[in-house]
Amino acid sequence: MAVAKVKTNPLPVSFDQFKKNPVAAVAFCMLVAVSYLYYDVKTGYADQIQVSNEKIKALEIKVDRMNAALKKSDSALAAAITELRIINTVKKL
Repeated sequence: MAVAKVKTNPLPVSFDQFKKNPVAAVAFCMLVAVSYLYYDVKTGYADQIQVSNEKIKALEIKVDRMNAALKKSDSALAAAITELRIINTVKKL
């Protein structure tokens, strides 16, 4: 049984290919680099969007609670003003 010898090359282009056509080899390396950067940025934005959506949901809940508290305080203020008007009217009589 013959064992095939596998050569590992960290670069996507061998040195012989680079010597034959350096412009194409550099263009290929740049294409790989740009593709990786695009993918990295795309996944980073997806994570940021997910975190932002969670924050927005939490803030919407807080706004709803604040609106409910504002309505209660407005009602209490209106009731207090009405009572003060009644008291002032009774004192004038």
